[in-house]
Amino acid sequence: MNRSLSFEKAVVRHPARGFSPERLAMLKNIFETVCDEAAIPLEADGDRDALATKILVTSETIESEMMLVLAAMQTAMDGRR
Repeated sequence: MNRSLSFEKAVVRHPARGFSPERLAMLKNIFETVCDEAAIPLEADGDRDALATKILVTSETIESEMMLVLAAMQTAMDGRR
């Protein structure tokens, strides 16, 4: 199974699809990194979808890659509680 399938589905569903290819690549990298660091399994479709959506929505107002990573990690950890 493709590791980034949830992210790619979220991009298609997201209403603000005006991301540059470079920005999308960065956001996808954040998604994959946070999934790995938070040990979110491929089978956890709901958690992965929520994380992908959060990254996309947050990236509309936050430019900083580090801040996006921190927001994504917070989302991943909140999902574990």
